[in-house]
Amino acid sequence: MERYHLVIISGVSGSGKSTALKAFEDLGYFCVDNLPAPLITPFVDFLEGLSSGAAATFQNYTKFALLVDFVDENYFPLIEQAVFRLIKAQTEVTLLFFDCQDEVIIRRFQETRRPHPLLAVQGSGSTIREALMRERELLSDFRAAAARVIDTTSFSPHDLRRTVLSFAKGDKASSPELEATILSFGFKYGVPADVDMILDVRFLANPHFVPELREHTGLEQVVEDFIFQSVEATEFVDRVLDLLQFLVPKYQAEGKSYLTVGIGCTGGQHRSVAIARKIAERLQISGVSAKTRHRDVTRTNS
Repeated sequence: MERYHLVIISGVSGSGKSTALKAFEDLGYFCVDNLPAPLITPFVDFLEGLSSGAAATFQNYTKFALLVDFVDENYFPLIEQAVFRLIKAQTEVTLLFFDCQDEVIIRRFQETRRPHPLLAVQGSGSTIREALMRERELLSDFRAAAARVIDTTSFSPHDLRRTVLSFAKGDKASSPELEATILSFGFKYGVPADVDMILDVRFLANPHFVPELREHTGLEQVVEDFIFQSVEATEFVDRVLDLLQFLVPKYQAEGKSYLTVGIGCTGGQHRSVAIARKIAERLQISGVSAKTRHRDVTRTNS
């Protein structure tokens, strides 16, 4: 008998669920977007019909992805019943939860000028933050039951797609590979919200005060040479590498798929950029997947 696989996707609104569903579709999954609660039982009947050979039209599909949004307390019990029935019918079921930091979600809603789905339910007087609090309450049971929680706080759409592709193709029982992002930034423009830890390199000599270096950035060799003529810069990178090489396996064992380390200097042009590049380079040499982002390097120097 053909064995079927169903991925049930849910998570916080604005966390990238729809993008993830499209990635599953590209992998050959038959995808259903935002199925209403009353239709969960008919959907399970449909999948059981596949197993029995009754639904011949869909015999070319063995993989299905279902995106569900929670708008009341009655949704998760229906999901539990569906999972129980499908497992008895020898259908493999995986719950996948997408999460994101509240501040990033609020910014995404503000940028797209779209209302949070629960605002219509809670009333026009509610705020996005209040809707998020309510949504997290409704999602708590699903999140606890999920086989994998994917935090998209620091993800671009491409990062999210790569993560879904890796999840769908890989061994779901193994720990995901952790990707480290080393993010340079300037404190004068604010501390980034989407970081796991912050390191301050303002103790190093500032190339901004060297006239011939002021208009250059840490992306250029002349600035890197200036910064790393300091013993303290090299020692700082060595100590950070020791810390990260200790932490990365621990985070990975706990299922964390990304780590974002913020490296800050005054303006985010020189010191933080060069140090971030060096840390990422050393991580890659040590076998850790690492990339850099430079939040403020394109800003006008001042």
